[in-house]
Amino acid sequence: MALPLSRTPRLCLPTCLLRGAIIFAAVFAALSSAAMAAETNFNGHYELADAKGKADRMFSLDVTQKGNRANITFSAAMADGSGAAPDGTGKGHVEDGVLSFKFKDSFNNEGTCTLESGKGGFHLNMTVMKVVDPGPFHFYGNIPLKKISNKPQPE
Repeated sequence: MALPLSRTPRLCLPTCLLRGAIIFAAVFAALSSAAMAAETNFNGHYELADAKGKADRMFSLDVTQKGNRANITFSAAMADGSGAAPDGTGKGHVEDGVLSFKFKDSFNNEGTCTLESGKGGFHLNMTVMKVVDPGPFHFYGNIPLKKISNKPQPE
């Protein structure tokens, strides 16, 4: 049985509009986040970009990305072959345009990384969380990278 017009709650229209706006905003935010992850593709091969004062070393990073999940490998070495030469692997995900992953290197050190596109190229930030051997630490920290190829190098 329908309520007479005089008994219809006056707050229904504003409340219904507010609910609709909240639902629309939530759906829009979810779709925008999914679209951003789909647009950000880190798949490829990267190498050390800034040779100023670092021409004596090399660093390479390979990313294989499927959807928002990624597998990462990296290697570093001194040009003359001296010192520690770490290799490492990691797994991570892309969220809000940033690839975040955990890594373990060949010296059993473990840590976290973020890779993001920025002014002048890509920026990798490597933070060691578990120290076993500090030998390769001079390769880690904030590392400017350039994307060499959209395909990772074969192992």
